[in-house]
Amino acid sequence: MRRIIDLSYAIDIGMPVYPGDTEVRFTRVQSINLGGYNVTDLAMGSHTGTHIDAPSHCIHTDIGVDKLKLDVMVGWAEVLDVGEKAPCSEITSADLDAFSTRVRQGSRVLIKTGWGKRYGESNYFTEFPDLSAGAVLWLTKRKISLLAIEQPCVHRIKHIELHKDLLSNDVILVESAANMDQLTQDRVYIAALPLRLAGLDGSPIRMIAIEGEVS
Repeated sequence: MRRIIDLSYAIDIGMPVYPGDTEVRFTRVQSINLGGYNVTDLAMGSHTGTHIDAPSHCIHTDIGVDKLKLDVMVGWAEVLDVGEKAPCSEITSADLDAFSTRVRQGSRVLIKTGWGKRYGESNYFTEFPDLSAGAVLWLTKRKISLLAIEQPCVHRIKHIELHKDLLSNDVILVESAANMDQLTQDRVYIAALPLRLAGLDGSPIRMIAIEGEVS
């Protein structure tokens, strides 16, 4: 039996956004009653909700989301369940060692921490578990191709440094992945596609995981 899990948050007015980012706004500029159809002007940041970071997010490069490899963002992924992580805790290389036989060059990796259950809470953006420098090194040494995390950022303090470590090693980064607690298998088929925004540093995405047969 095939099962599809939506791993992205709905983009809506009033949704939580990273402190300092653009609030989501929908403005109706044409309506069915007046013109025969609805058209809406959208305003949001490029890292709103579940989103992908491109290398140009924090590296001097012209590689934006429109230049990311499609075959990396679609395919089989390893689900690494490191348990329910407490606020302000850390994901370490020791946490990942249990999965060393499953993660290799080119792997897509989803790390389950339980943090997505706190989406909408006051500490979601401020007390999330950090991905330690050692864990980032563990992942980049294995030359993974994509990393998806439930947290809104890789680290509360060393975020720029660790973003650069991942993105400069050709790791496509997905942050604020939703509903990972609904995943029941160690390996799922994912699609995590950004809008084709020319040259931009990031994009909201609709990310799904498929459990079961994929034809």
